Amino acid sequence: MQVVIARDADELAEIAADVFRDRVRARPDLAMAVPAGRTPRRMYARMAALQARDPVEYAHMRIFAVDELCPPAPAEGYFWRQIRAEFLAWAGVDAARCRPFAVAAADLEAMCAAYESAIAEAGGLDVVMLGLGPNAHLASNEPGCAFDLRTRPVRLLDETVRYILTDDVIQGPVCERAVTLGLGTIMAAREVVVLVSGEAKAEPLARALDGPVTPDVPASVLRTHRRCLVIADRAARP
Repeated sequence: MQVVIARDADELAEIAADVFRDRVRARPDLAMAVPAGRTPRRMYARMAALQARDPVEYAHMRIFAVDELCPPAPAEGYFWRQIRAEFLAWAGVDAARCRPFAVAAADLEAMCAAYESAIAEAGGLDVVMLGLGPNAHLASNEPGCAFDLRTRPVRLLDETVRYILTDDVIQGPVCERAVTLGLGTIMAAREVVVLVSGEAKAEPLARALDGPVTPDVPASVLRTHRRCLVIADRAARP
């Protein structure tokens, strides 16, 4: 595991944008699960600003989601709304190369099984980029999740729902039902990149990096990944 410490949230966004862009330049048809939430927001803004003067060809990427809220959140995707508005709107990736979760499906278990099949058909995920939850959850894998679980429907803890609602940008209704890449799915990716910003993430990040590797701290499993990059700012990693 490599840990990079940024000076502040702005420098974190710059580093993360460079990592994202470098991975796409190295492999234009990259299969990547891309993040939503407050920490990636500055990264996407930085990428959009760089595109005008130092463009990257994103059109051949295969885009997957990390997790998604189920209705009554928007049927087209609560987190996907952000990805579409802040990245896909300017990146030029054809919709056929994007795989949001179909959370309006009648059978979520079958939809998640099909999602795993789509990842396998893509040759596996090259990169999963995501944030760290305030209780050290990873994607929507809450504390206590087994490390080998795959993509599936889950029920979020009340504290996670409350945390989503503290974002400055609310995409729509939020409930406790979600679908998520499992920890086993994330660990099968060739690279995992984790973005961690803010004082509120200092304690969960310390538990993930310094404490025991345990399902009680889902993100701790990343210490066993063959290629994991954590980008944190000084507030999150004093």
